[in-house]
Amino acid sequence: MADRNGRAVRRAMTGTAIISLALGLVACSGGPDAGGEFSAERKTVEAFMTALENGEAQQASTYLADRSSFPADALTDDFYSSAVERPRDARIAVASENEGTVYVQVDYRLGSDDRELDLVMAGGDRPLIAGWSGTPTILRSAAGDGRVTVSDALTIEVGTAASYASLLPGRYSVSYTGTGGAVGPFDLDAPVTCADPGAHLPSGVSFAGGALTFGG
Repeated sequence: MADRNGRAVRRAMTGTAIISLALGLVACSGGPDAGGEFSAERKTVEAFMTALENGEAQQASTYLADRSSFPADALTDDFYSSAVERPRDARIAVASENEGTVYVQVDYRLGSDDRELDLVMAGGDRPLIAGWSGTPTILRSAAGDGRVTVSDALTIEVGTAASYASLLPGRYSVSYTGTGGAVGPFDLDAPVTCADPGAHLPSGVSFAGGALTFGG
């Protein structure tokens, strides 16, 4: 189990690094569309964001190129309905291309807060979403084994070695129990990013280097 988790973590971290690098590159090169380009990619992103707003997680998952980093229950309508807030009022701010890959920036509202999602698109006859910045989140327990519970509906086992999990964009209620005590519940926005001004983490939780650490 530990070996399998280790391989999964390495794959997830490698994928995240590639996406993060690509997002950095597109900020320096490539050009924004003129309102009419990348129509297929736009339609995919618009359909994805509409499904999120409507609470249709299963429908939203059909626009993802790779669902392997998501716990199975995280892509069900029942689980997503337990989110504290879901994205709404989404609009595409910029669609651009760099070295054959299309990137789409979406602005949306999460509760009373403004949020941004930077999406990387996978090519093909039907463009799908390859990933977005801040996903997946690396999870750790500072002192030993523990359990992260999301919205009283999804449980993720964590330890001192890195594990990971992806969640659809939204605001979730999160708690931790295990070595080092208990924390929460508290609200956490996904994706988790360093620049997220709404991520008010309680004592016993920290976020650095892409890792959310509990029980520290």
